[in-house]
Amino acid sequence: MKTWTALILGLCFIIGLGSLGSYFYKARHSESTIRVVGMATKSFDSDLVKWNMTISRSVPTDQIKLGYKQIADDMTALKAYAVSGGIPEKDISIQPVNSQPMYDNYGNQKSFSLSQNVFIISKDIPLIEKLALTPTFFAEKGIVLQSSNLDYFNTKLADIKKQLLGEATKDALARAKEIASAAHAKVGKISNAKAGIFQITEPYSTDVSDYGIYRTNTKKKDIKVTLSAEFTLK
Repeated sequence: MKTWTALILGLCFIIGLGSLGSYFYKARHSESTIRVVGMATKSFDSDLVKWNMTISRSVPTDQIKLGYKQIADDMTALKAYAVSGGIPEKDISIQPVNSQPMYDNYGNQKSFSLSQNVFIISKDIPLIEKLALTPTFFAEKGIVLQSSNLDYFNTKLADIKKQLLGEATKDALARAKEIASAAHAKVGKISNAKAGIFQITEPYSTDVSDYGIYRTNTKKKDIKVTLSAEFTLK
């Protein structure tokens, strides 16, 4: 009986030493790393524009056929205007016509609202801006633009993001070295890193979002990212 008791006590002692050793190892290991957050920001210009338009017509309920003809004529004129202005026909995408019944205050249908979407994608930003920002043509043709807006993009955004992550990593390393030097330590290799969400905004914006931001309303943009990095200490 005494032998079994001694064996059990010895086993508990060994397990205890193992647990204690593991605790001290983890504690020492946690003290041998430093975690910092690096940041990087870059300004860039867009090289692609998308011109989104919606033309509309409103006709009485019994003149739906006329409405379809009018909106078809409007789209034909709009397409001819774009092509004559230097836009290749292949860059023009026309969507199907939508019709929606309209009612008066008593629930009686009084008309149909017809609309059709079209968008043009081009790398010739100055040309698109010239056509989009000159409303004279639409006024002369009696074309009603329900909406018209320009969205700007960059076709090399993936490369810009890679470059920015590299800069954020360098910034994190510089911050780690600054902190470590105050403790008379040296920074070793990076042991862990996690990039934040990219924030693409108009210049000098302070907007941020947990889900990221991608503003398309300006040609010039700022892109920001943070990177949480952990380095070993020597």
